[in-house]
Amino acid sequence: MFQSRRRRVFAGVMMGAALSVASVGCSSTRSAKVDESWLARVPEDQLGDVREAQTQLRMAQEEVTRSDVALNDARRELEVAKRNEDAAKARREAHNEALKAAKATGQSSNITQAQAELKSADSSMSAAQAQVRYREHAIKTLEAQKELRENELAVADAKLSQAEYKALKANQDVRAQNLSEADFSSATADAQRKVEESQRKLQSQQQQERQARATWERMRNQVQGYGGSGTEQRNP
Repeated sequence: MFQSRRRRVFAGVMMGAALSVASVGCSSTRSAKVDESWLARVPEDQLGDVREAQTQLRMAQEEVTRSDVALNDARRELEVAKRNEDAAKARREAHNEALKAAKATGQSSNITQAQAELKSADSSMSAAQAQVRYREHAIKTLEAQKELRENELAVADAKLSQAEYKALKANQDVRAQNLSEADFSSATADAQRKVEESQRKLQSQQQQERQARATWERMRNQVQGYGGSGTEQRNP
């Protein structure tokens, strides 16, 4: 049944956020909820807004799930980038040792070649390190995006509760008199403010991610200019 599933899914997603604000306003949160069993007495043709709000809630739940998947993918990409960084460091160290060996021979051609290879290895290592930083920023962006999706889910839930209350009131259910319309409006407004805060945070993270990506791509192009392979050629 949608209503019971709504509560299970929403509670699971929002438990962390709920615990952090439990001490400030849990009474108003409780007062801005409808006992959904009461809706059974509301004719279906009067539940249009409720059904629409339920649809919006399901969509918001799906977006939270999608943000989780994207975040997990980004974490795997970071692990790949870190392995590339380790490999680049190892190659750089090997070329450094090769330069020492070339200098020991006293052969200028060997030294010149070893120096060029070390320079290329240095560039590859710098590019690999830049990619790690980019992937770390990408994760921060997706964490901010997940926070936004969770707050959007809270808005959808608040709007559903508000629609349920209005349906009861329109049906002249006396139990609606024990609920406060102002509480429902306040809960929705509070949830919307958190969405706006999350949007600003996400925009800031996106800007930092773009800068980190540009740095990585510039360094990767430099490596390719030296004839090196750079880091792994995964799509950013």
